[in-house]
Amino acid sequence: MEFDSKRAILKSPDMFKRFNVTGNGVPLNEANLKPKEVLLVFERAGERRALLQRQMVYHHVAQGELAGEPYLVSF
Repeated sequence: MEFDSKRAILKSPDMFKRFNVTGNGVPLNEANLKPKEVLLVFERAGERRALLQRQMVYHHVAQGELAGEPYLVSF
């Protein structure tokens, strides 16, 4: 089934507070994460970014720059 944009219920474009990711973040080996922390990982041009699932459960949308290009991810 194809996505039918006419059936989408789109309220405000800022319905969720966006998570603006700035800088390069912290290397995972320095992040002091709990062993069972769930990460959402994405990659562009060999560069990777990881976001905490619990952050994305709240924000639903994250945006920033990776490999010199803007990105927007949703959860």
